[in-house]
Amino acid sequence: AMEVVKVLNASNKIKKDMPYYKRVELLLYNYENLKEAIKQKEEDIKELELFGLREKSKSIVMYGTAKGSSQEDRYTELKEKYRYEKLETERMLKRIDNALNKIKDDKYFDIIKYRYLSKEEDKKNTDDALAEALNKDRTTILRNRNRLINKLITILFPESIKYII
Repeated sequence: AMEVVKVLNASNKIKKDMPYYKRVELLLYNYENLKEAIKQKEEDIKELELFGLREKSKSIVMYGTAKGSSQEDRYTELKEKYRYEKLETERMLKRIDNALNKIKDDKYFDIIKYRYLSKEEDKKNTDDALAEALNKDRTTILRNRNRLINKLITILFPESIKYII
């Protein structure tokens, strides 16, 4: 296992410290997916309440001296896990919404909207496409996208500022 980790580290497949800029981009790109994840957790909770736990396969035999948790305990644990995951996702979504509300009146907010928050068919994946859509110069798009993302970094990850001070 350690060899696999070493190989992945060497090939940069595991990011030790993802830059804050990339973290914000990742959150923005997955904004709609986070909303869907909340709906999925709600469905999972309803399904669990309606149908209970799925039965374990009778063909799998577990040997051991430790007594397994009861069906009721597993049901409660799973339901709590789903609720916790839903709550955490809702908190993250709320943080993103609050950060976006702080920059929504910016003259160049459309850069963020079209680049990260639009539906897939309406997204502008390049600075050139954004520049054309907004009738601005590519450097203006790049400069203002960086500025707005940096503002979001400070709002979403205030701890990022301590490295500057």
